[in-house]
Amino acid sequence: MDEVSGIDLGIFFDAAPTAQMVFTPDLRIVAANQRYCAMLGRQPEDLVGNRVFEAFPANPDDPNSDAEAELQASTDAVVATGKAQEMPLRQHDVQEADGRYGTRYWRILNSPVFADTSEPERVTHVIHTAEDVTRSVLGERADAAKRRAAMRGAELSYFELDPASGRLTRSPQLDALFGFEAGETVTAAKAFFDRIHPDDLETTLAEIGLASRTIGSDLNLDYRIVRPDGAVRWAIGHGESVRNPDTHEVRIVGIVLDVTSIREREESLREAVQARDVLIAEVNHRVKNSLQMVASILNLEASATKDAAARASLKAATARVNAVAAIHASLYEDEDVSSVQIDRYLERLKEHLHASLSGEGGGVRITLDVDPIQLATDKAVTLSLAVNELVTNSFKHAFEPDEEGTVTISLRRNGDDLITLEVADDGTNRATDRSDIRPPSSGLGQRLIEGMASQLGGTIEIESKNGWRTKILFPE
Repeated sequence: MDEVSGIDLGIFFDAAPTAQMVFTPDLRIVAANQRYCAMLGRQPEDLVGNRVFEAFPANPDDPNSDAEAELQASTDAVVATGKAQEMPLRQHDVQEADGRYGTRYWRILNSPVFADTSEPERVTHVIHTAEDVTRSVLGERADAAKRRAAMRGAELSYFELDPASGRLTRSPQLDALFGFEAGETVTAAKAFFDRIHPDDLETTLAEIGLASRTIGSDLNLDYRIVRPDGAVRWAIGHGESVRNPDTHEVRIVGIVLDVTSIREREESLREAVQARDVLIAEVNHRVKNSLQMVASILNLEASATKDAAARASLKAATARVNAVAAIHASLYEDEDVSSVQIDRYLERLKEHLHASLSGEGGGVRITLDVDPIQLATDKAVTLSLAVNELVTNSFKHAFEPDEEGTVTISLRRNGDDLITLEVADDGTNRATDRSDIRPPSSGLGQRLIEGMASQLGGTIEIESKNGWRTKILFPE
């Protein structure tokens, strides 16, 4: 090797971190550095003076090996052009110390050397830089085999799409999903796009276009397939955009799942739920009508009876039945048959109570202070009966005849998933316990209120200062 300032340049070559070998245009080896010899398990004296494929003969069990011809062609191109040549990734097995051949994959760069100063443009030698990529290649192939096995086991449809060329590589399952016969030769993605439902095509192409513009973008598709026989299949696709390491072009890889059976079950469930809701609404309508009929009969009986106590009891029963009937009317009129928007319902109940109780206290008015709250049907029924009883008690027992006053119905969320119902009046009747009041009251209303609070899972608080105030606290 030449020397510069007394330093042998061969030292740098030998200490290079990359594996390098130098040979003549006819592939005769003249040097190999430490890294190269260590990688191949050879000593420099085993290599120098031999032609490349004398030192590294081809695997006799590999009939497709043409490494020598490829290396010679690359070397000829280096000599002819004076430029480095990168060879395609290739397999060339290496004979081990025990005589067996080990599988090896290589990335090779052949670079020109101009060593003849009298002919500075002539390539005299080639530096052969070799990278052993066996581990990564075999790892990728193992991962690919695992993916294929997993997809075959799960019947997944795998695809690779080149957005630029429109070329589609895929598994046979994708052909079957789109209705292509096993013998049909289809390479263009357009043939598959043509079978996507027209209403879904624009969105599908837009999603693919978005994924193809950014490396690592997720692809999520949801579309229908219309097969040639008219059958419609539902499919969802999941994938990701990646960059081809060889061409640096973007491609999209992913899977497609046939979810037709799931969508059909969803539709069946949707239809069943709709039919159920219609049926429940009809039941609520009939219950409401039946309860109104009962209330009318009780009202007629109350009008016909001459006994004051019996008439008061019949009217109280009529009010209770009407309260429950109003709940079922709300369930029939609203789209939600499983719950009641209780604030809207209380507005209706207030008007009904004012009309039915006006004879008890002509100057008493009812006001509402309620939050928008949705309650389950059973709780709404119980709450409405409680309001009915509490308001009725106020009208009967809080005011003197012809006295003016106010009964306030309040319903608020109280934090910690609690709701507070409060019915308060500003009546002048100072009875300390309205449950002690006798005819026309029987005390049934008070017992009903206690039972309703228990049914709501709540507690009762009563205050008789400046009127009468009853609170029921219950969980939402």
